[in-house]
Amino acid sequence: MQHYRINTLALAITLAVSAPSIVSAQESQETTAENLERISVLGSRVSNRTSTESSSPIDLIDADDLNKGGFTELGQSLQATAPSFNFTRTQVSDGSDLFRPATLRGLQPDQTLVLINGKRRHNQSIFGLNGTVGAGAAGTDMNAIPLTALKGVEVLRDGAAAQYGSDAIAGVINLSLNNSTGVTTGYVQYGGTSEGDGDTLSTGLNRGFELGDNGGFINLSLEYRDADGTNRAERDTGGSLDVEPGTLSDEVRWGQGNSASEFTSLFYNMAIPFGDNELYSFGGYSERTALGNGFYRNFNEASKNVTQVYSDGFLPRIYNEAEDTSVAVGLKGDINPEWTYDVSAVYGENQYDFSSRNTLNASYAAEYLFNNPEASDTEIAANSGPSGGYSGGFRFDQTTVNLDINGIVDIGRSEPLYVSVGAEYRKENYEIVAGEESSYACGLANMDTSYPSVNDPEQFAECGFQAYNGLRPEATNDSDRNSYAFYTNVETMINDAWNVSGALRYEDFSDAGDDIIGKLATRYEFNDDFAVRAAVSTGFRAPSLQQSGYTAFTTNLGSDGTLTQSFTATTGSAFPSALGVDSLELETSKNLSAGFVYDVSSELSLTVDFYRVEIKDRINLGSLLSADDVAFSADAVTALQATGAVQANYFSNSVDSTTQGVDIIASYRTELDGANVAVTFAGNINDTTIDNVNASEGIPESVALDDLQRSFLTDGQPGERATLTFDYGRDAYIATLRFNYFGETDVKYFGNDHISLPGELSPTGSFKPTSTVESAVLVDLNVSYKINEILSLSVGADNLFDQTPDELGDDEVLNFITNGAFKYPVRALPYGFDGRTYYAKLSFSF
Repeated sequence: MQHYRINTLALAITLAVSAPSIVSAQESQETTAENLERISVLGSRVSNRTSTESSSPIDLIDADDLNKGGFTELGQSLQATAPSFNFTRTQVSDGSDLFRPATLRGLQPDQTLVLINGKRRHNQSIFGLNGTVGAGAAGTDMNAIPLTALKGVEVLRDGAAAQYGSDAIAGVINLSLNNSTGVTTGYVQYGGTSEGDGDTLSTGLNRGFELGDNGGFINLSLEYRDADGTNRAERDTGGSLDVEPGTLSDEVRWGQGNSASEFTSLFYNMAIPFGDNELYSFGGYSERTALGNGFYRNFNEASKNVTQVYSDGFLPRIYNEAEDTSVAVGLKGDINPEWTYDVSAVYGENQYDFSSRNTLNASYAAEYLFNNPEASDTEIAANSGPSGGYSGGFRFDQTTVNLDINGIVDIGRSEPLYVSVGAEYRKENYEIVAGEESSYACGLANMDTSYPSVNDPEQFAECGFQAYNGLRPEATNDSDRNSYAFYTNVETMINDAWNVSGALRYEDFSDAGDDIIGKLATRYEFNDDFAVRAAVSTGFRAPSLQQSGYTAFTTNLGSDGTLTQSFTATTGSAFPSALGVDSLELETSKNLSAGFVYDVSSELSLTVDFYRVEIKDRINLGSLLSADDVAFSADAVTALQATGAVQANYFSNSVDSTTQGVDIIASYRTELDGANVAVTFAGNINDTTIDNVNASEGIPESVALDDLQRSFLTDGQPGERATLTFDYGRDAYIATLRFNYFGETDVKYFGNDHISLPGELSPTGSFKPTSTVESAVLVDLNVSYKINEILSLSVGADNLFDQTPDELGDDEVLNFITNGAFKYPVRALPYGFDGRTYYAKLSFSF
């Protein structure tokens, strides 16, 4: 067996996380070595460095690994290969049908920076709301990017704000686009769940073309996915006009599962060299739709339903539509033999729109009956308003311009000083678009008036559509800001074994202020088999426009378990100001990391990296507060009443936290009876604690940060994650067996600590205080056969043994408030509840 001596750091991080499909040992190792030298390294802006010389832990994941298994979304594929990356599922939460929070090391989605081809990717225009992992954090929409377009992914597991700017507190994910030419590749995949639902058809196509005779190219990727929904809800006991509450319904009326969705995308990557320069461009467009649902509205919920329209109650639907557009243009080349330049401009835009279906605005019928008290049931139904319509949308766009210069400075030693300097300008715009009048109005006349409900005059009819209450004109917003930054990065070798680097960055935001941050990193190689590395850095994150400018009316659960109209107040408005929050400040962070890489033998390697991230003034979306919660402040009560909502919340710099943990990666490769065998273990242990709650004088800490939000920050994501992967390749066959371990999550949302129900309502005499998703091991199996030089067939099963969270019991609040309809928890779900999925995939290359 032929071996290649590669730098120990690169060997460990590459082979540990990436286990490429192997046809022959020699071919695989030559390809791996070639890729290592070609990939630009994260953690350094010095272009002279390759990934074999990184002083920070980096996971290199190639396209073959991303496409193993039946995952058709980038987020799911990354979660299966990089344990420090989490991709939490959330059900029945506005917008969660299309996006999921993507996080590194248990931090927030907006504390991880995403790049494409080394350039900043724009964020999404919306975020998860209360009761979700990543609430209030607008990260990058990973599912807008097609797997077909990617050559590989680099995950920098270290703070890098000094090098790449605001957001890179937890780390950086760089997506490298495909640049191949002369080869057409693609696939067709079909699969579904063992429950007989969730049928999904996916297809992708990639082709690269040469441009000119000097190495120019354009690579095009097209991907399409059509997925049926899943539903794990069960028959409920909510009753109807003809069926007494407490009686099991004849059919499943609630929805609990993945939404039916459709995804279309087109991406490109191109470059045209001329002389010592290169003009490059890349970008793409994607469109996704999904039809989700809210909670079922029972027939006897008079404030929400009109039985003349929905005699048995109704399940309101939410139609989600997302469009994502990006384009980058740049020019790079040589200034002289030792210095290079790169100037680029990147534009990205994200749009989310929501429409309500199978719903109603109960105030329309209530107003009609109020004005026509003798109206018949038929007349009431005919004047109940539309059953759906446009509820509103969000827009975010970002333009980033960079100038980078890299080169070498002779300092009179055998090893020069590698230098990078640069500047960045960024412009951002954020907009909230109002829904149509019926989506938010109080009656057809849309007056500031409440009307007794049609079916119970003791209750007032709610205004606006059920499930997704329309965005009102007074909630619309059109804000913008700009920022500029100057930065430098220097590296050198003290001797043949010791590398040191430093970075410094100044960045100023027009709406949030400025800061200077830095980073020092080092790596020392004791011998060819053992090296240590460490880094210390400071960072910051400016509040996003989505956080500073967001306001909306929504429907949320109140403390009594009923759906209640809620309001998120804009920063600086009357409600948060009454509670001591007039503006949002910068988050600041300190990162410490240390680790080692050890080549135990030519076949076995090990890396261990410890980290600690301290964040001050962390921006948090607070829990919803009622008038009783803020009774200590007359101004706050008055401000809340002025909104017309029952409860409200707001953003604030309310939290100081510390996150610490360890990443462990071990990789073993060998030949066994003519077969290539690889075994990879990758694990992450992570813990977040709240150090301090930043409440203004006279404001209780529970107002600034209550136990609901605290539980999501500390226990909403698994404290332990690990994968154990076995790869086997022989002749035309390749098999992959992967064990995925997810630690427990435990949040108070949907527990009795959130919704306080009397114990006598439970058959056990009490309700569980929290909502728990138990730890689990999911097993994935994939077998691939190369039919000929063109075609390959893969079949497999994800979650082979049909692992799901424990079913809700009679002592679970969520079981009670859904009348027994929900089978599983719906928050803080690291692995979902769809169960086993099967698939078959036909791939081609010619």
